[in-house]
Amino acid sequence: MGWTSDQLREFLDRHGVPRTVYSIGADQDESYCLVRIGAEWLVYYSEKGNRNELGWGKSESQALNLLKLFVLEGTTEIRR
Repeated sequence: MGWTSDQLREFLDRHGVPRTVYSIGADQDESYCLVRIGAEWLVYYSEKGNRNELGWGKSESQALNLLKLFVLEGTTEIRR
């Protein structure tokens, strides 16, 4: 499935993931983040101002899918 940022936000909302857990388009400390760098998209975890790289997407949709996977995996314990 090709995601848009709005579709992913709605999906994560439906699954009870707080919006403080992730950020699309900007850095947000202690969160999973997705930002555009040049022609590609970086997915990372921001911790104390450091970017812990998780993956790259060639397209926004591909990167949004990566972000979704990391957010859902990382928040499994939060939602139990």
